[in-house]
Amino acid sequence: MGGLPKKAQQLEAVRGKKSPVLALDSGALLFKDEKFPQDQREQLTITAQGLVAAYSKMSFTAVGVARQDLAAGLPFLLAVQKKTNFPWLSANLLNRTERKPWFKPHTLITISGLRIAIIGLTAQGPDSIFTEKNNAVIAPWEEILPKEIAQLRDQADMTILLSSFPAPINRKIAEAHPEIHLILQGGNSQGNSPPERVNNTLITQVEAQGKSVGILEVQWNAQTKRWAEPGSENLLADKKNEMDRLGWQINRYLRHGDPEQAFKDQPEVLAAYNDMLARRKLLEEEIVRLTTAQNARDANRQQLSSYNNHFEAMRKELPDNPAIRAIVDATTSEVNRIGKVAVQARISGISSQPHEGPTANYAGSTACTSCHAPQFAKWRGTQHATAYDTLEAKGQQFNVQCLPCHITGPASQTGQEMLALAHDLRQVGCESCHGPARAHTLQPTGAKAGQPTMATCQLCHTGGHDDRFNFSEALSRLRCGSD
Repeated sequence: MGGLPKKAQQLEAVRGKKSPVLALDSGALLFKDEKFPQDQREQLTITAQGLVAAYSKMSFTAVGVARQDLAAGLPFLLAVQKKTNFPWLSANLLNRTERKPWFKPHTLITISGLRIAIIGLTAQGPDSIFTEKNNAVIAPWEEILPKEIAQLRDQADMTILLSSFPAPINRKIAEAHPEIHLILQGGNSQGNSPPERVNNTLITQVEAQGKSVGILEVQWNAQTKRWAEPGSENLLADKKNEMDRLGWQINRYLRHGDPEQAFKDQPEVLAAYNDMLARRKLLEEEIVRLTTAQNARDANRQQLSSYNNHFEAMRKELPDNPAIRAIVDATTSEVNRIGKVAVQARISGISSQPHEGPTANYAGSTACTSCHAPQFAKWRGTQHATAYDTLEAKGQQFNVQCLPCHITGPASQTGQEMLALAHDLRQVGCESCHGPARAHTLQPTGAKAGQPTMATCQLCHTGGHDDRFNFSEALSRLRCGSD
């Protein structure tokens, strides 16, 4: 939630340059997962309400209902809906007995004389997310969507679908229904997906819980209602985005000085750096070619609809939107207050009990010093060692949504267990990478500590938090040395 003030400022900047602007979200807005631990419910629902308040203030046009948005239950989302100034859309989330939608199936808007229909679809899943009392069911898209399209056929010049179905299903929808011109998919995977054309439909996605804003500039011909074949301008935008990402990665190597000298004893790292330089040269040549092609576009393309797409990464130098910053601060303050109360209750309840539970097998980083003093000293100089401190500095050390990636301990911990951790586990310590080591401290040769893998790092370095994470490069920086 912390990035919302800058995201709001980005949106205002876009609105200042382009008119008109539709702000749309395909769902998975309120929660990351379809289920969450009940001892985190109060904090998570407070955060969800803050998100809704921020999106309302940001004047979103519509938001789709994804399965994740129902994690706190259908009644919670129905109550939240009443506090928003934008519609939540789902054509296939139905009252089971009456077969009527619980939410608006679509919304119709007119901008600059263009009539636009926006439909919502909620993905089906292997397990039901409803209780018997909810009286709800997610109907197949094949049953619902044709009726919606037929109803809107004479009312809209352009039709947009907000879908939380995965990409393969959205491709099937596009193949079956060329009347849908744009599918914005969400809630399924990390990362940005540039527009893919299937039949007469563009399918695209902005990363979940995003650190970027997807901007699709559309020049729509309401008579033909057809997209032109993908042109050089779209591919050019993709190549420029790739060049930006590559430049950022190359700069990380250059921070160490001349890479030829800095990594002369690490041939695999040096090889990766040289591969990036070669790729940059090829990209530079391709961008020149595509720019020439774009400048020479055929005038016939003006008869069809076209688009330009790019993803704007959230820039740290952007100022915060004051109104959204106030909402975020009030929300996170309340979330932290709830966590602090939970800590006090747990400490008073377990003060007389012996140490047990998921963290019982953890020794804490200080226990490593007797045999691994140089490695411990190197770790102390990393950002991992102060990960918990960054939460304290922001007043978020009691926020169970932030804690998992700022402490040492298994992912299976409940919110209350994370809040009551021993002091020596309040950082990303040695055991975050090497696993629980209490047995190793007792029998160093008989119980070896594990070694980190890419999967270990990606528990926290996900696309949503660190979309440029490079495992080999990170390992070369953090490697503690031989044991």
